[in-house]
Amino acid sequence: MIHLLYNLTLKGLLKALSFLLASGLFAMILLKSTTFGLYFGGKIPYFALLAFYGMGILWIHGIGFEIRSKIWQLVFLPLIGYAIVIPSLCILF
Repeated sequence: MIHLLYNLTLKGLLKALSFLLASGLFAMILLKSTTFGLYFGGKIPYFALLAFYGMGILWIHGIGFEIRSKIWQLVFLPLIGYAIVIPSLCILF
């Protein structure tokens, strides 16, 4: 099941989307650092760690690193990264 979900996102366009979303979140964190600090580091600072986790997942996927172990595929599943980064970008934008 995990292998099927991971292979679903191995297409070139989705890897490019992952790279662009991770780069976009990185740029928004740099350009709007006070907004990031207020929304993600205010009451619950774990949201900032979650945003960095999602960005890390999408960097790994966007660069093209292929994970073979099922456990690590579950930890670095790109669908989880999309579910974290897209709302984070919506909040910062």
